[in-house]
Amino acid sequence: MDHFCPWVGGVVSETSFKFFIQFVFYTFIFCTFTLIVCAIFTAELRRETGDVNPHWAVGIGLSCLFGIFTLGMTLSSVQLAMYNLTTIENLNRRSAVWTLAIRVPKHMLSKLDPESRWAPTFRTITYPLPPIPPSAEATSEHQQSPPTGEQHVFAILQTLPGENPFDLGTSFQNLQQVLGYSILDWLLPLRQSPCADHSSLESTFALGPVVRRLKAEVGLEDPVVADGKPTDRSSKRKRGRSRAEQHS
Repeated sequence: MDHFCPWVGGVVSETSFKFFIQFVFYTFIFCTFTLIVCAIFTAELRRETGDVNPHWAVGIGLSCLFGIFTLGMTLSSVQLAMYNLTTIENLNRRSAVWTLAIRVPKHMLSKLDPESRWAPTFRTITYPLPPIPPSAEATSEHQQSPPTGEQHVFAILQTLPGENPFDLGTSFQNLQQVLGYSILDWLLPLRQSPCADHSSLESTFALGPVVRRLKAEVGLEDPVVADGKPTDRSSKRKRGRSRAEQHS
C-alpha cells in the first residue's frame, strides 16, 4: 500500500500504481485535446461574431486547470517509478536507511561460529523464534524443548543513507517493474505490474545492486557487482591476504 488518493477514490498501491499512471496520462491528453478544440472554436466564433460562448470559455478554463494538474501528477508518478519508490518512501529517500534480513545459505551456517576463521561482522536472527514461556517457572522446561520445524538464519544488514535496495540499477528497469515489459503493457491497462508478482522465494520485490553489494561485503555472495568489479571491502580483504602471503 502507498496512500489513499481522493482524486481516484481509492488506494494507490503496487496493484494499481500502473493504472494510476495511465489514468492521469490519458486524462492529460484528453484535457489537451479539449483545450485545443475549445480554443479553436472560440477564436473562430469571436472572429466571425465578435462574441464568446461562455460554455466554451468554461471548457477552456477547466481543461487548462486539469491539464496542468494531471501533467504534474504524470511527471511525478513516472519519476517515482524511475526510482522504484512509493510516494511515502520518497519523502526521505535521500536519508532513509533500510534494514534487511537476508537468509544465510545452509552451507555457510557453520561459519557463523564466533571462533571460526570467518568471523561474522553482522547480527543474525533465527526464525521461527522460540516460543515465549508462559511463566518464569517454565523457563527451564522451555530451554530444554527447542522449537519444532526447520529453522532459518537471517543476516541483519543495513544500507547506507539514501540507498534504495529496490533500485534495479537503471531507470528503464525500474519503469519495467511498474509498467511492464512490452509496449502494449505500457499503453493499455490490461495486465498487473511485474512488481505485483510475489512468486520469488528470495524477496517479495525485485532487489538491485545495493543488496548484491551488501551480501558480497559480508561474504554471503561472490564479491563481484553488476559491472564485474569487486566491492571496496572485498578488494581490501584480498589485498590484506596477498600482503600476508608475501610476508610469510
